[in-house]
Amino acid sequence: MIRPLTYDSFPTHAALTELLRSWANDRPHLMLLESLGPSLEGRDIWLATLTNTATGPAGDKPAFFVEAGIHAAEWAGGFAALHLMHRLLAAHGTDERVTRLLDTRTLYVVPRLNPDGAEHVMSEGRYVRSSMRAYPHRGERPGLRLGDVDGDGRALFMRLPDQDGPWKAHPTEPRLLVRREPDEVGGSYFRLFLEGEIEAYRGDVVPVADPVEGIDLGQNLPTDWAAADRIPDNAGPYAGSEPETRAVLEAVTGRPNITGFVTCHTFGGLHLHPPLNSGEQLPYADRRVYDTVGAKAAELTGYDVMSFQDLKYDPDVPFRGGQLGWYYDQLGIFAWITEFWSPQRAAGIESYHPSRWLLDHPVEDDLRLIEWSDKELEGRGFVDWYPFEHPQLGPVELGGWDIINYWYNPPLHRVEAEVAPHTDWIVFQALCSPRLDVRTVSATEEAPGVHRIRAVVRNSGWLPTYVTQQALRRGVAGTATASLELPPDARLVAGEATVQLGQLEGRSGALSTTTWWGHDPGTPDLAAAEWVVTAPAGATVTVRARHPRAGAAMVDVRLGT
Repeated sequence: MIRPLTYDSFPTHAALTELLRSWANDRPHLMLLESLGPSLEGRDIWLATLTNTATGPAGDKPAFFVEAGIHAAEWAGGFAALHLMHRLLAAHGTDERVTRLLDTRTLYVVPRLNPDGAEHVMSEGRYVRSSMRAYPHRGERPGLRLGDVDGDGRALFMRLPDQDGPWKAHPTEPRLLVRREPDEVGGSYFRLFLEGEIEAYRGDVVPVADPVEGIDLGQNLPTDWAAADRIPDNAGPYAGSEPETRAVLEAVTGRPNITGFVTCHTFGGLHLHPPLNSGEQLPYADRRVYDTVGAKAAELTGYDVMSFQDLKYDPDVPFRGGQLGWYYDQLGIFAWITEFWSPQRAAGIESYHPSRWLLDHPVEDDLRLIEWSDKELEGRGFVDWYPFEHPQLGPVELGGWDIINYWYNPPLHRVEAEVAPHTDWIVFQALCSPRLDVRTVSATEEAPGVHRIRAVVRNSGWLPTYVTQQALRRGVAGTATASLELPPDARLVAGEATVQLGQLEGRSGALSTTTWWGHDPGTPDLAAAEWVVTAPAGATVTVRARHPRAGAAMVDVRLGT
């Protein structure tokens, strides 16, 4: 039996480590656990390699990479990675698709890339975007700093009566603050602040201090900044400057068999794919793959599917870098961002734009969200205002949205149902990868002791061996080869020991029917290599086929029998 995955709490780093080690011990032939190195504060960044080692080493199989926890407060994404791992380990040998996946492919999973950030958010109750490094400033800056001032384990909001305030209480739901009309005077109004203390407060103006932790690890990846006006402040001093980012860069570039990538985030209830900016176009073949895989995502999860350029508040503002920018644009592998959990949908709000809604939406939506919190969360999602004596502001009220435990993460009793369909989608994607094998090998004795060997290599996967057209554009696709290995008493007399086979197509280019305009005649998924050798009867030669992305296969051939 494998240790079960429970959903009664979001695991600390220590609990996560214990769970991962137990799984590796329970299924040593299916899972290898290793540390990619220490985080900024010295915690192990765990990588799990999942494959059936009885059918070949991990590096000889096409692979898929899943990562979670790059952002400190997005804990539900980590549960998605853990659910995937548990499902594969528990179902191998009984579930046909899972068994086929681990027998023929490899899964690399980093369940928490940023263990420091998650640990701080869990213990301090305040929102941190990503890395814990102080950047670009080394110390605290004057102004309001987000924090848990009353020690209840959560950082909420503070409201303060003020005749010049921009907010007023909703007429039927006084907990909700709504905007004051442009010409409105004579009412009761409020200032609204994030919960926290004010450094260097002078008794009047309340500036908001920039977060001390200013690096988004998702922006600390290599990208083409030449086309950008400026490098954003949250990218860090240079690409890969942070130990967490450097660890994943080395892990991915050291595993060229990776063909696809999904990073698990919250929130929004959507799947994001390239392109990043207006005016950018995906190659036609890549766009068709994204359409097919996106349709499967929508079918399984019910989430929206859209490009990153369509998500942005302002599509005309260019965006550079990020995870999609590195994995797809630079490495040429299919890359996705999954944003788990939609509080809006949970509350019955179905039609909305995931990012623009945050800037402007009907007040009725807020009323539905508060009502849902009252019914399902017993008021813990939107906390009723309660008095507090603030060390700088004096009497205030604390309350409002619990951002981390309502918006960024679903309630614990909803987590499993939220992430389980995503596991099926990952299995689907991993099984779409290219897969190289040796279809046939023949050996013909053309004269005494002289043998002609012919090997036909095929790509039995859905994707082509190069995976994306973007990989071909950037020259990072690798190439398929077939090589012949001889015993000491044999000699190669014709042909190269290693034959370059180029790229082999998969089935992803086929259209819906075998019409003459949608069918590519011939065998673009096959390639052949021939050699002539001299060898005594009964000698054994080995044919090996390999592609960096599509895996490796070998066949032994006994001559003259």
